[in-house]
Amino acid sequence: DVGKFFDRERGVLDVNLYDYGSLMGTTFGMNKKQRIQTFASGSSHAMTLMAVDLDENGKPKKWMVENSWGPRANAGHVIMTDKWFDEYMFRLVVNKKYITDKVKEVLKQKPTRLPAWDPMFADED
Repeated sequence: DVGKFFDRERGVLDVNLYDYGSLMGTTFGMNKKQRIQTFASGSSHAMTLMAVDLDENGKPKKWMVENSWGPRANAGHVIMTDKWFDEYMFRLVVNKKYITDKVKEVLKQKPTRLPAWDPMFADED
């Protein structure tokens, strides 16, 4: 869902980038689950995580990603806030050496096969 709340010129992905409420008198009130179920949001783009900026408690504030669009949008590097990451990131590939034992236990569960028409596989319009 890389097109949502994206300033391509500056290379910034941030859910607070635009103040639609003041401009149009409305907000986008659906949560991630509702956006997926109504095909308003979906997995559409791949990027490589390059770095993370952590707060004083070790929690992510923002992420630097390398975008596959090449030199456009801030020389191919994009900064996304952690809130944008939470709202619009769908799939992630991580080397097992970086995940916790708790997550490794979840990976042992039998996967649920989704049908081809599931919203997770919807084309980006």
